[in-house]
Amino acid sequence: ATRARPFILVTGVPGAGKTTLADALATRIDAKRIDVGALCAREGFHGAYVEDADTHELDEDALLDRMEDLLEGHAARGEACVVDYHSCELFPERWFDLVTCLTLVDDTATLYDRLAARGYSEKKIRENVECDIFQVVVEEAKEAYEEVWVRANANADAMEATVEEIAAW
Repeated sequence: ATRARPFILVTGVPGAGKTTLADALATRIDAKRIDVGALCAREGFHGAYVEDADTHELDEDALLDRMEDLLEGHAARGEACVVDYHSCELFPERWFDLVTCLTLVDDTATLYDRLAARGYSEKKIRENVECDIFQVVVEEAKEAYEEVWVRANANADAMEATVEEIAAW
C-alpha cells in the first residue's frame, strides 16, 4: 500500500502487552490509535455470549467495514495508525505495513499474573497461556502477513526496546 505514514498492527494473546505497547508506540511516532477490542465493545460488534468459550461472538463484517472507513480516513489525512488486537488473520494484508506479534513464551508466569489480575477464569488463563506457548497467534500472523516481527514483551525494558525499534524502522 502507498501511504504517507505507516499502519502498524500489534497482535498477540490477551495479556501480552499489546495495548500498552501500542499506546506507547502511537505516542512515540505521533500516530492515531485503534484498539480493536474497545472499538468492538463501543460500537456493538460483539454478538451473543458463547459460554463454552467464555467470550462473545464477533460481527466480523461490521468490524471490517468500520475499520476500513477509519483506516481510509487516516490514510487520506496522511496519518500513521497503530492498531492492536488479539487476532490478526481477519484483517487484509494490504491494511498494514508492519505486523508485530508480542509473546511471553519465555515468561508464562508474567502472562498468568496479568490475566489473573484481569479476573480471567482459570480455564481462560490456561487457554491463553497454552496459546502463547504453542505460538498460535505468531503462526496465524506468519500465515497472514509477509513480514512479522516477533518480540518478547515481559517487562517495561523489553517494551521500550520494541517501541524504539519500530520507531526507527
